[in-house]
Amino acid sequence: ELSPLLWVGGYVGKTFALAAWDLAVGSIVESSGAPKLPTTDKLKGLPELEHLDYIYLAINSVIEYIFMLGIMAYAWTSPDVGRTAEDLGILNTVVALWVIFVVDDFFYTPCHLLMHTKLLYKYVHKHHHRQNLPTRGYPDAGNEHPVEQVIGMSCVWGALLVTAKLIGLHAATVLIYFGLYAALAMLNHMRYDVTFNALGFTYSVRCHEMHHRFPRCNYAQYFMVWDKLLGTYRDYEIPK
Repeated sequence: ELSPLLWVGGYVGKTFALAAWDLAVGSIVESSGAPKLPTTDKLKGLPELEHLDYIYLAINSVIEYIFMLGIMAYAWTSPDVGRTAEDLGILNTVVALWVIFVVDDFFYTPCHLLMHTKLLYKYVHKHHHRQNLPTRGYPDAGNEHPVEQVIGMSCVWGALLVTAKLIGLHAATVLIYFGLYAALAMLNHMRYDVTFNALGFTYSVRCHEMHHRFPRCNYAQYFMVWDKLLGTYRDYEIPK
């Protein structure tokens, strides 16, 4: 059990690490020469964050930290999670990493779809969609209603638990997953034209930008196969 001082210190460390990772991801992609997606004067986005945005970002930062502590405790104590070099294997590392992303999107896509129903959209998800042109990386990705944050984190928890039970999991895989998970969420809200495909893993900033412009499409984050099965996939269209 953490003392109050260690708890606060850990929270501060997590916050600075996430901010540094956000800057690093943007710098790496920019230095790679990746172009930015086109825009028009009609897409104004959210020029300045407002008081409620900062309040939600602060609350969500604490929610992230609480979930992180829970996942760390799980990774440290669960018999389904390896923790030593001897425990490393293909199944609980490379394969497990792929499975976590698949299962997370399997959970997240229908949850995201539900957030676009009339009641949940009005009182929860609409806050995130005030931004129709994400550019800030983490501040735009994390700028959502706290209820939405809990739903997203719960999907991640579920994906980790399912993967650990199905094929096993290594603590190093959990660490790498969260680094990639954060990086891809940041990129989805930076407007850099980044796309790659691997083993059904179809990641494209274009897909998520389309969702911000046309909210009734592209609910998945990585595996667009879920949207294609639901009939909600929409190809990228250049803004007019």
